[in-house]
Amino acid sequence: MSDNKGREALIHSLAQSMGMGDAQKKSATGKYNSETGTIMSNGRVISNATVVQAKNYFTAQYNKLAEMDDEGAKQMATLYEVAMEAIGIMIDGGKSNSE
Repeated sequence: MSDNKGREALIHSLAQSMGMGDAQKKSATGKYNSETGTIMSNGRVISNATVVQAKNYFTAQYNKLAEMDDEGAKQMATLYEVAMEAIGIMIDGGKSNSE
């Protein structure tokens, strides 16, 4: 069950960085290490496997919601899209998809 706690912590961190929840209480900003694929956030290291798992999670959630004919689902899909794209940009180091 520790994977769920890690996932919840990452989701919470991403939500905060997107301005949701208690994001106004900004603490240390995260740093991505492109050599190891890890994130240093709030004094702890988030593994590359967890980063990839988070991107996959947000992608799956986006795919579930994007095609629904419901405005609330479409709004949530957009939030998931932002998260998955942000992780992708971080991992790719800002490279565009066309490269």
